[in-house]
Amino acid sequence: MGSSASGGNRARRTWARAASIGAVVLVAGLVPGTGTGTVIAVDEGVRPVRADFGYRCALPGGPHPARVRVAAALPRQVAAGRPVRPADVRVAVELPAEAVARLAATGAATAHGAVRLAGRVTQGDDSADLPWTQLTAPDRALPATGPHTVEGAGAVPAVTASSGGDLTFSAGPVTLDLLLRRADNTPTAPPGLSVTCEPETGQDLAIGRVAVLAVPGADERPPAVDEPPPAVDEPAPPGGQGGATPPGPARPPAAGEDPGRRAGPADECVELPPTTQDPVPSHGWIAGFANVLKLGSAMYIKDPGLMKVGMAKATQTYQCPRDDGLVFTMYSDATFSYGGKPQLPPVPSTFLTFGFMPTTATAELTLDAPMEIATGSYFSPDGQFSEVTKAAAKLWVRLRDVKVNGTPLDVGPACRTARPMDLSLTGRGWYDAEGRPHGYTVVTGGPLTGTAGIPEFSGCGVTEDLDRLFTAALSGGGNHVKMTQGVLCSPGQPEFCPDPPKPKPER
Repeated sequence: MGSSASGGNRARRTWARAASIGAVVLVAGLVPGTGTGTVIAVDEGVRPVRADFGYRCALPGGPHPARVRVAAALPRQVAAGRPVRPADVRVAVELPAEAVARLAATGAATAHGAVRLAGRVTQGDDSADLPWTQLTAPDRALPATGPHTVEGAGAVPAVTASSGGDLTFSAGPVTLDLLLRRADNTPTAPPGLSVTCEPETGQDLAIGRVAVLAVPGADERPPAVDEPPPAVDEPAPPGGQGGATPPGPARPPAAGEDPGRRAGPADECVELPPTTQDPVPSHGWIAGFANVLKLGSAMYIKDPGLMKVGMAKATQTYQCPRDDGLVFTMYSDATFSYGGKPQLPPVPSTFLTFGFMPTTATAELTLDAPMEIATGSYFSPDGQFSEVTKAAAKLWVRLRDVKVNGTPLDVGPACRTARPMDLSLTGRGWYDAEGRPHGYTVVTGGPLTGTAGIPEFSGCGVTEDLDRLFTAALSGGGNHVKMTQGVLCSPGQPEFCPDPPKPKPER
């Protein structure tokens, strides 16, 4: 996905460099009345444009003044019907010291994300939206004092005018989608902030103009804006590109779309290289229910298990189509801890085996390897900061202390699934305008739902082979799981340390 986009980006940049030294484009047309062909030579040499505007940005605590600087390279002139491709686009928002102090008050030490400019392109009485929405702002430290500039850069759509006349690019509202991190790289609460900036009134918001030369026989249509191109290449961030990581999390659902339909970033998203870092140690509790479909009942994990989380071992950004914008991804891992083993507390359960035989057993759920967790964060259209978390784990299921109709059944010390059980869980949540969490977030916990497939059993029985009995009674897919995670004790949540509260499982 990333490599194919990279090739296309390199080709586009090669074209842009050629245009920048003054490419001569030959446009064929027919001059009415002559009956002969005429060739019009148009010099498309580019020129840098820069503009500076006054804005007001809605930050925590109220609006603050800001300066917005827009820079780009535009052709001096093009023939009608030829695309105008702005290059080297940068939109920088300088926040005053008072606004930076408001961000720092959330605990933020660094900020990165995206800058979105919603402008207009006009030609005479015609106009069209100018969505410069995929401008990536790199991670930068907030200063201890003074102003701070968030600058986004990236590829933007081409604009095509079908008739002659000046084509004017103008600025409009600017939105900063900021992902805030503490000094230890853990997210703040809330971890994201969407800042809307409106231009001050009474300004000429023109960024630059391109002369469009009329071509005989050209259609007289309003200017058209292309779909946003794939993101530009970026060098691998410091720290390397990381090793194996789980698939990215679910990307944001479109308005009115069932959020369960999307299982990962869209194929058309551009995947920037991950940045690895030292994970932040955190811990909390988890409990819940796991259905056994064949038996029509559930295992109740009543006693919460201790979960140790290595938070933010890597971060990554996906640049998606216009409706999705940027998805920030945080990779973590987790393990359980009980009696010195990576398992949950033993789960005593009672079932009606085959629908009529009361059977009790104790199940031990032990991780085969650390659980992999991918958390995607994005800004929804209403400005809320939302999270989608996907967790994948492999668990051994061991049975002991089995009784059938009150009579002990000796299953031996090694009665367990023949291979680890695959467990997948999804949690969805968001932070409202007051910074309060709703649903599930990695830091504050909440409900996680998913499914598990119980493999066949092996090693069951001492005097007789009981593998087939337990396989027939328990094994199979489609087993619904609902776990409830409590708030984590982490550097970002010191008020819950060292003993975070235990959650009450939700059905």
